[in-house]
Amino acid sequence: MVFSWTCIILGALGVVGGIWLARDKRAASVAGGVVIALLSLVPILFGAVLLAYMASP
Repeated sequence: MVFSWTCIILGALGVVGGIWLARDKRAASVAGGVVIALLSLVPILFGAVLLAYMASP
């Protein structure tokens, strides 16, 4: 259960970091920030699925 919450928290930090990077006005920073934010959704979804699996009877 701790692993799933860790995945969710680290993914959320990645999304926040990607959004923070995308706030820059350069095109490469915006593209990189969007890619980082989208890739950070993977551990969030993995953690949510793992948490739901472990919580099911």
